[in-house]
Amino acid sequence: MEKVIEVLQLWADYEKEHPDSKFEDFCRYYLRRPEVDAYKPSKTDTPGPTNLDGQFMMTVTRTTLAFWAYMRIALKETPMPSIESIMICSTLNNLGERRKSDVITHAMLEISTGSDIINRLIKKGFIHQRTDPDDKRSKLLSISGAGRSALFESYKKASIAREILLAGLTEDDKKLVAHILDPVQKKHTKLSVDSKGKTIEEVYRTIVKDKKKNQL
Repeated sequence: MEKVIEVLQLWADYEKEHPDSKFEDFCRYYLRRPEVDAYKPSKTDTPGPTNLDGQFMMTVTRTTLAFWAYMRIALKETPMPSIESIMICSTLNNLGERRKSDVITHAMLEISTGSDIINRLIKKGFIHQRTDPDDKRSKLLSISGAGRSALFESYKKASIAREILLAGLTEDDKKLVAHILDPVQKKHTKLSVDSKGKTIEEVYRTIVKDKKKNQL
């Protein structure tokens, strides 16, 4: 009975922090609660991180890099072979007409890189550009019909790359990882863009050190 009470208390605490969550979300949270006393890297011939944070980031990073590799193969013969081009066109398709600078920021690209890619997409006829009537110095971008068709064709190939990467994972596996990482990506998608121009020490003080102070 004590264990039941403990679980109910944990559920109540979880609901306070996540008021929009479902019971399934709590179950996934509960199943990942047990903490390992000390991180022990898996035995391998290849040197790797010696701590949990390093292992976690290596796993996330190399999984992402593997997906990008599959994506490059999948997109090779499409009208939109660049992953960055898809990011820009997806932004315009989802958000509608936007300022050029806002599109580049939302796609999480550097200004110079984003501008080069946008210019190529304009030449291909995938993006329309016009002067912002409210600010003559700014340009407004929108996706064209041809751009939307090319984007959807690329989506079909991208779904194959996605299926390759996720083969072997159960639906519960995917839900658990998404549940854990979704708040992280929502937070840092904005913070990482806002941090451009700062040193990594300044970013650390803003995001990590100040948070620790507030928790004391």
